[in-house]
Amino acid sequence: MSEVRDATARLQSRRRGDRRRRWLRWLVAGVVLALLAAAVWVVGFSPVLAVRSVTVTGTDVLTRADVLAAAEVGVGTPMVALDTGAVADRVAGLPPVASVTVTRAWPGTVRVAVSERKPRLAIPAGGGYLLADAEGVVFRAVRSAPPGLVVVDADPDDQQVLVDVGTVFSSLSPQTAAKVSRLAAPSRDGIELRLTDGSRVIWGSADDSALKSEVLDALLPLGGTQFNVSAPAFPTRR
Repeated sequence: MSEVRDATARLQSRRRGDRRRRWLRWLVAGVVLALLAAAVWVVGFSPVLAVRSVTVTGTDVLTRADVLAAAEVGVGTPMVALDTGAVADRVAGLPPVASVTVTRAWPGTVRVAVSERKPRLAIPAGGGYLLADAEGVVFRAVRSAPPGLVVVDADPDDQQVLVDVGTVFSSLSPQTAAKVSRLAAPSRDGIELRLTDGSRVIWGSADDSALKSEVLDALLPLGGTQFNVSAPAFPTRR
C-alpha cells in the first residue's frame, strides 16, 4: 500500500513539474514575442530610428536644396522603410549628376553623395553657352565658357547631334582629345574636328567611332593638315 502511495505521489509530482515547465515555456515564448514586437515597432514605426537629417556632399553646380528637393526624403520616415535605390534614382535624374550614392547612417541620418558631370564641351546658344560632359550630356547654361573647353559648332536644339558629338569625343584617346580645339557638327554625317595645330579631321558620322579613333591615332604621327577617317577602312591624309 505504501508503495502505491509513493508511486502516486511521484506521478503527481512529475505532472506538476511538467505543468510548471509548460507554463515556463509559454512564459518565455510570450516574453520573446513581446520583445520581437517591441523591436519591430522601434525599428519600423517609432521615431527612435527614423530619419532626422539628410546630408549632401559633392555638389558644386547643384545646391543642397536642389538635391533635397529631388531626393524627397521626409524627416520622420522610418530608416528601415527608406528605399535608398529610389532616392538615388530621383537624384540621378538631375542633369548635372553623373553618379550618386545613398546610404543610411544609423540611427537617423541619410547620406547623399553626389558626383557631378565635368564640363568638356561648350555649345554656343542664345548669347551664352551650354556646357556638356565628354559624352555630350548637356547639364548647365552659362554666359561665358570656362577656358580649356572644346567649342562645339552645332544646333543646340538638336539633341541627337549632341549625342553623336559626345559619342565621337568620348571615343578619342586622351592624347588626341587634348589636341582638339573645336568640333563642328553641321549634320549627323558631317562631324569634323579642328586640332590645336590647325589641322582638320573629317570624321563623318558617329558610327564606328572607336575604330575611327584608333585609325586617327595611327595617322597623326605621320603628319599632315587634313585627315579623313570617315571611312576607317580607307583613311586618307594630306
